[in-house]
Amino acid sequence: MKSFLASLKVFLIGAVPILLFLIFWEAGARAIPRGVIAPASEALKALGQSAWSGELWVQTLISLERVVKGFCLSFIIGIPLGFLLGSFFTKVERALLPFLRTCEKLNPFAIIPIFMIFFGIGTTEKVVVVFWATLWPILFNTMVGARNIEPNMLRAAQSMGASRWEMLTKVIVPNATPNIFIGIEFAAQVAFFMIIASEVIGASTGLGWYYSHAYAQYQLPLVYGTVLYITILAIVVNVFFKGLKKRLLVWKEESNIG
Repeated sequence: MKSFLASLKVFLIGAVPILLFLIFWEAGARAIPRGVIAPASEALKALGQSAWSGELWVQTLISLERVVKGFCLSFIIGIPLGFLLGSFFTKVERALLPFLRTCEKLNPFAIIPIFMIFFGIGTTEKVVVVFWATLWPILFNTMVGARNIEPNMLRAAQSMGASRWEMLTKVIVPNATPNIFIGIEFAAQVAFFMIIASEVIGASTGLGWYYSHAYAQYQLPLVYGTVLYITILAIVVNVFFKGLKKRLLVWKEESNIG
């Protein structure tokens, strides 16, 4: 009973700022000339109608599919490459680091048109955009995690006759996990916003296209409703990965104690 009341209290405290925001939004939209900002009630109604028709879910699934493909590709390439460069091939890492850092500094929003020239405006281009934007945080955080392993742990593993594979799987990977998840958490947020941006610039499907299409049709309630929905999705993605990281790090601490 106490835990239920505590959870209810936390929920109510968290709901107050949201209600105040919606009230301020509603009052502000009705206080200024019509046609500039859609009231919160109209935005929520348009969003509900879109959800009821199924169109909102169709576009959401299209965008999420593109995000997952690009994110998984950066995961598959970035983590193994980060471990290899950060642990076993440090000389190669030092040689490649200036080039990799230069690639990282390229603004992903600015090079979306370049990807469009090479890959068109279909799904492939969107997947490549997400891959490019998410590769670098995953790669560099993995490299840092692999590089910062205590030398004594590596020497102890070598003295016990551990092979490179055993050192990687039993020493380097477990101890580099916190850094890896920092990179994954940041990359997940970047991936979500990049897919929206790429779909706004050039696409015929997806949430970004859905927003720009509503704007082109001057459907203000749906425009603001879509923005609200995208914001909520971004928060959900952030909360999901924070919870996943917390669970994994708890497991790691328990395994270390054991």
